[in-house]
Amino acid sequence: MKKIRNIALLLLVAAALALGLSASTIGAADHLDAPLVQQDGRTDINDVYAFVNGDNTVMVMTVNPLAGVLNGTTLRPYAQYEFAIDNDGDYQEDIVYRVQAGSPNSNGQQSIFLYDVNSATPRQANGVSESVIPTWGNGSLYVGLRDDPFFFDLVAFQDQVLGAGGSRTFCDGNENDFFAGANATAIVLELPSSYLTADSDIVNIWARTADRTGMIDRMGKPALNTVFLASGSKDAYNATTPAHDVAEWSDEFEAKLLALSGLDGSGYTADEAAFVTSLLLPDVLTLDTTSTAGFTTGPLNGRQLAEDVIDFELFVVTGGLGANGSPVLTSDCVNANDAAFLSSFPYLAPAN
Repeated sequence: MKKIRNIALLLLVAAALALGLSASTIGAADHLDAPLVQQDGRTDINDVYAFVNGDNTVMVMTVNPLAGVLNGTTLRPYAQYEFAIDNDGDYQEDIVYRVQAGSPNSNGQQSIFLYDVNSATPRQANGVSESVIPTWGNGSLYVGLRDDPFFFDLVAFQDQVLGAGGSRTFCDGNENDFFAGANATAIVLELPSSYLTADSDIVNIWARTADRTGMIDRMGKPALNTVFLASGSKDAYNATTPAHDVAEWSDEFEAKLLALSGLDGSGYTADEAAFVTSLLLPDVLTLDTTSTAGFTTGPLNGRQLAEDVIDFELFVVTGGLGANGSPVLTSDCVNANDAAFLSSFPYLAPAN
């Protein structure tokens, strides 16, 4: 079965390339969406998840879109992979958990190091990739190749929303999860929620990657960079900190909302577009660490692996929150991941 799935993935990628969906145009969630990250998929953040497991908070970052096909399967040695946490509501980091990796050995494994960057008492955990690494507070860290948890009809999105020129539309009977059988490199960190919170149970979480030259990528909510930013703005957006998002990017978000919500002739008003933008920016996942609600059910409370965030965002972006209430796009009809998620750490399905 695994061999069949891998063959199917290769055929799908070949078909995508024939359609013009190269590495530079795949952009979905945040897969290969900006010029800088296209230079090295190892530091390209695909997706970010944050959810509650009992008294713990789980944070997930995936990189290496289409790992093993268009990109490698390991972390870039010595690059910085960070979960940033704001716990006082100013959208500036109060806590940073940094993961770094050494060079792969002959078996492809890497030495993995976890640092609590802002702690007054320095804490560090280490182990090797593809294994569960114990951390402080009886937490756990995993870095390794897993099934890509993102699911989406990418070709229909390219044709219908981005004007790729094809004939596919959402829910046309030919819907297909482009990421079925695809892998990504996952960083999964589970810690007691008390290690993230301060005076409130609410935290803001985002992921970022960097090297010695500076910031490479960052992400909180799904698909914002892909949907809202023109190609010339994407790298600048990734270099922006959440505390500056509203001032620097609201105008561009509002303009795109007015355009996309107007596809059915009854789009958002300017005030409605501004309101929706205020829900999307700053680009962080806000998580109530006492709640099991998610991004679509909270709404906008963290993000769980199984949530169909694309349907939710199609509804919002194309006018579903406006007084006219007639969004033209409400679903891509790909409603679940191709592989079952695990009920225990590291939660993502094994690699294909």
